[in-house]
Amino acid sequence: MKQMTISTIALLGAVLAASPALAEHPHPHSHSIAQTDAPAVTELAPGVGLLIGQDGNVVLVSDPRGVLIIDDQRPRSAPAIVAAANGPITHVINTHWHLDHSGGNAILGEGGTEIIAHRNVRARLMVDQFMAAYNRTVPASPAIAWPTIVFDERLTIHHGDETIRLLHTPAAHTDGDALVYLERADVLHMGDLYFNGLFPFIDRSSGGTIDGLIAAIDVALGMAGERTHVIPAHGAPAMRADLVAWREMLATVRGRVAREKDAGHSLAQIVAAGLTAGYTLGGDADRFVSAIYDSLPPSASTTRP
Repeated sequence: MKQMTISTIALLGAVLAASPALAEHPHPHSHSIAQTDAPAVTELAPGVGLLIGQDGNVVLVSDPRGVLIIDDQRPRSAPAIVAAANGPITHVINTHWHLDHSGGNAILGEGGTEIIAHRNVRARLMVDQFMAAYNRTVPASPAIAWPTIVFDERLTIHHGDETIRLLHTPAAHTDGDALVYLERADVLHMGDLYFNGLFPFIDRSSGGTIDGLIAAIDVALGMAGERTHVIPAHGAPAMRADLVAWREMLATVRGRVAREKDAGHSLAQIVAAGLTAGYTLGGDADRFVSAIYDSLPPSASTTRP
């Protein structure tokens, strides 16, 4: 697909201002966003900050005309994000559809914020989603929360002095994941393609696969240099070497599960076999192994990455 380019512009109606400026520039839907003290933001580069949020990591890219953010967590996180932005939020990029990454869309969208994501993110937010891993149905989001700018393979955004490249990684954590790379700041936001310190969640109900996840990490490693700030959606900021270790873990556990599956063992037997041994990570190891088993092809070991 031909690459598209957009330039961010001031959206005069998108006034999501932080305290104390809120009194001077009230949000048009200020009843939805309670005032809060500005949370700590770590500077990654001039004009680029990181908010370690309650529901995930948010990158903020500032420009005199407004702030672009990457992911907006859940609705409860909106006050902290607005305070951290300390100015109008003109654009938000959703790295995928899950509501701890797109849950603030409706609140921001009401203020005029443009929402950017892969086409599959919009498609999934438009209708109810059943997540088998949690045995729950996530209701469709209201129209105001749907992405207004969508892309298929890649998209380039120019926000002030920063060039932001979005790249779709198919069938990885979901079917709508995007790597987001800030060229000048040398920052790579990976969404849920990378859980630092945790076993990953592969959302099989949303088209995620282990092989797609490993392929996505390979793409990310090709984008990241030794000094790149690698930002997981959850967990502490990392560097390229951490991503290399993450890739090794994914491939190793995948290989173990593949051998057991090819040997004819059942899912229950494979989960009970402790195939994540040697990796001390948080999160749900059994769910990780189950997702690998479910997403492997019939002759799993013959296509091992």
